[in-house]
Amino acid sequence: MKKKSNGLLYPKAFALLAVLALSSCDKNNEEMTTEATSKPTINENVKKGRLNGQDITYIRKDGLNFFQGDIVLTDEQLAGNDTKQQKGGASYSRWPQGIVYYTIASNMGSINKDKITAAIKEYSDKTNVKWVPKTSWLQWNYVDFIFGSSTGADGWANIGYRGGRQVVSLDQYISIPSVMHEMGHSIGLYHEHTRQDRDQYVNILWDNIQSGQEGNFSKYSSGEDIGAFDINSLMMYWSTSYSKNGLATIQKADGSDFTYNRTGFTNTDIATINKMYPK
Repeated sequence: MKKKSNGLLYPKAFALLAVLALSSCDKNNEEMTTEATSKPTINENVKKGRLNGQDITYIRKDGLNFFQGDIVLTDEQLAGNDTKQQKGGASYSRWPQGIVYYTIASNMGSINKDKITAAIKEYSDKTNVKWVPKTSWLQWNYVDFIFGSSTGADGWANIGYRGGRQVVSLDQYISIPSVMHEMGHSIGLYHEHTRQDRDQYVNILWDNIQSGQEGNFSKYSSGEDIGAFDINSLMMYWSTSYSKNGLATIQKADGSDFTYNRTGFTNTDIATINKMYPK
């Protein structure tokens, strides 16, 4: 996301999210999504690209371009030839009228379908973004929820509104808040720790980061921070995300560790999203 205001990257173009502990029948620590549990990636997969005028590093894996861990970019986006996205980045690529049409893959399974339903209710109850089932071929701009791994607890998504079919991939044991996190990317939110003002609030411990994953901690400056930085945002990394030694990769600016539990939208997240999608 671009930088956030309210704790979310607009990128934050996209607000960050506080309250409400969502329970789920997922495994413990399901919340530990791709950015927290990824295995080290060999350096040969580390690529350089350009997104919205900014040089970035991403991981090429399984034919997909992973940015910040769980954001999948198209080759057109990375080549600077993206005609679907307006200049300015995801924060400016919002879903018209705040409506996101969606479909769910037939092999998703009832448990994950229930998680998607619960996540959609959170968006509908607390934000101005409405997720609506796709019922017509005329609704050709939509998000397709697809099934990922039957053993993992991760997910990934395309970023912002682009037009046509976009994807949110969900593993079997992903939690409801992590489903909401991936949906946040779909509506244009980047990760909280990549805000332009993040150095005032957190330290990045580069020596503890897995080789090849350093790019996931770079600031994304081609956007706009919306609201205040929120270390509890739904879009925040875990303190040990991509750690190579079990030690913190992110600490508070005062050098202390933080305990973060992904439980749902924060007040900041809600404010950011609603600023991005005003009524």
